[in-house]
Amino acid sequence: MTSFRANGKLLLTSEYVVLNGAKSIAIPTKLGQTLNYAEGDKSLYWTAHKNDGSVWIEGVVEKSDNLRQVKNLIIEAMKIAKRREFPRGEVFTKLEFPQEWGWGSSSTLTSLIAQWFNINALELHFKTSNGSGYDVACAMANQPIFYQRVQNNIEITPIKLNQWPTENIYFQYLGQKKESSEAVKDYKKKPVQDIKSFSRLTENIYKATSMKTLIDLVNSHELLMSKHLGQESPLKARFKDFAIGKKSLGAWGGDFALLIIPIPEQVDYLKLQNPGTFFSWDEIIR
Repeated sequence: MTSFRANGKLLLTSEYVVLNGAKSIAIPTKLGQTLNYAEGDKSLYWTAHKNDGSVWIEGVVEKSDNLRQVKNLIIEAMKIAKRREFPRGEVFTKLEFPQEWGWGSSSTLTSLIAQWFNINALELHFKTSNGSGYDVACAMANQPIFYQRVQNNIEITPIKLNQWPTENIYFQYLGQKKESSEAVKDYKKKPVQDIKSFSRLTENIYKATSMKTLIDLVNSHELLMSKHLGQESPLKARFKDFAIGKKSLGAWGGDFALLIIPIPEQVDYLKLQNPGTFFSWDEIIR
């Protein structure tokens, strides 16, 4: 049996506009997805498990409609790897995070299949997806990265965030997962704008060393994104009584929020109000 693993992801800056070439900060998460393959004589049987061990999807890959994405990834991987015969045997995958969190069930799968076929994961991604590719880059990364895609040129730079006050940075799941592919389709209908402003904000956020500066920059990013999308921040009403840094992550309106909280009592309150969905930086970031 051969085994592979890929990291989950969070995009800290330039969500959406990363599609148009804005520079972004992306980070791999401690939790990801695993794949185990046992070669055999029968048609490839796929069993995907959720993080709680229950079966998510299963069936013969070449025959099951609910495994169409898997089949497509394998076919494209075969083309890249110049392999003619569809693999046979059994595959077992397992998510390490709840699927609804949006940490990359698809991007980790792309990375895992690329590892299995010993091919470039980003090449496979761009053959099968309209996303920016930052999530697949995170799946293979061991630390935070700058990610920028301008036309066909991709720049991935490993970075360190030791200068940030990470002891005051938290993440909260908002409980309303949005479908990333649909958000991307809707966003691509909008005019391209503000790219340089978001790239500048990314650079300044990266360079921030004080909590006050980071809070101001994160809130500026949220305000600019609100204007850019033409929609109110989903965090405005939720955290209106908190003088903190707050920023939406992922598809706006339901994924995770990044919070910079200077007062311990506020941390205690939010942790108590959101058991199981409120995390410190060190709990989830590689």
